[in-house]
Amino acid sequence: MEPRRTYQDTHPFLTFKAPTTYCTLSYKVGEAFSKCQHLVGTPLPPMLAASLGRMYLIKGAQATAAIEGNTLTESQVQDIADKRSDIPRSQAYMKQEIENILSLLDVIYDEVGTEKPWRLTPEWLRAVNYQLLEGIECEDHVEPGEFTTTQLTVGDGTYRPVNPADVEHCLQKLCDWLNEMIVFAQSDARDDDRFMQAFFAATLAHLYIAWIHPFGDGNGRTARALEAAILAHTQLAPWVSCALLSDHYNRTRSRYYQRLDQARRSEENVTKFLFYAAEGFVDLLREQITDVQRLQRHTAWINYVHEVFQRETQGDTSKRRRSLVLALREDQQTKRSDIRRLTTELVEMYVGKGDRTLSHDLNKLIELNLVEGNPKVGYRSRIETMDAFLPKLDGSFRFLMEPETTAEAS
Repeated sequence: MEPRRTYQDTHPFLTFKAPTTYCTLSYKVGEAFSKCQHLVGTPLPPMLAASLGRMYLIKGAQATAAIEGNTLTESQVQDIADKRSDIPRSQAYMKQEIENILSLLDVIYDEVGTEKPWRLTPEWLRAVNYQLLEGIECEDHVEPGEFTTTQLTVGDGTYRPVNPADVEHCLQKLCDWLNEMIVFAQSDARDDDRFMQAFFAATLAHLYIAWIHPFGDGNGRTARALEAAILAHTQLAPWVSCALLSDHYNRTRSRYYQRLDQARRSEENVTKFLFYAAEGFVDLLREQITDVQRLQRHTAWINYVHEVFQRETQGDTSKRRRSLVLALREDQQTKRSDIRRLTTELVEMYVGKGDRTLSHDLNKLIELNLVEGNPKVGYRSRIETMDAFLPKLDGSFRFLMEPETTAEAS
């Protein structure tokens, strides 16, 4: 029998067991699994997919830094990722924090691409913490990538993490416990059961790193990086969704701190934290699905417009009309007088053309059911013709059409 450790008396909530009150939580995690399945393998043109994925990872990087007080905006993080940032020297440390997070995301991405099964180790956690703190000025007692030797206090000083003498023991115990769930999540069991284990491993890992607080600084970022890494390595959520939880925590920061603080008080509160995480994960997955569907819809519209014009006479007139309809917005009317200036391409195409040409073009597009409008209200594209499966039906899918109306009998 192992000798009793100090943390067992000072931190009895470090049980290394998952809570058993799973009922409502299971439904929400199941919903998250369903949403991930919607996204996995969704076809998008490669450039669009890469752009969308990059946007979500930048959101996650900005969010995990913002939770710790980094005030750089999403657009500034985008500039840093694109190597065109002009952050002033007084904010260079915040830029370094972002660069470290982005670099770490690249490391995790590369790890997932290897054939060797990933297992969590204290050494992996130390390497992550080192990378997150590299090049950042820390307090004297902080050694990046090294376990703390100083008794820390968290927040307003009301929480004291485990005794430094217990840190290494607790982390090894945590790794052993989480690896059991990770192994199951990487097995050939049912996908929904595997996802549940992966999600619990990720979110419980987050909690336990926050509770143990093994490093002098960067524990929150390390916890959220570990959470994303577990979701990524179990490969049950799309890579672009693995950093969504950080975005959720940042959007609901006061509730995040509240749930973290409450979780150590009872098993019921641990479940509340997991439910809070699952609920936010579902909400942001839903946002991702909406974004993906919007891009798919736009791609389908472009393809449809090209298909329509393949049946028309080829030449400059068809090219101009095709460019016009693709430049029009769906969600607002464009004044007739503004249409020529919608894009530089249209400006060039209408050089030397009079109003009659524009009228002919618009009338033809209305005839083809690609545009609607008139000179008084303006014009808009009819991209809604792509919306096949909606609750509101327009009669397009009737198998038995209504008979034609005949003249009234005399």
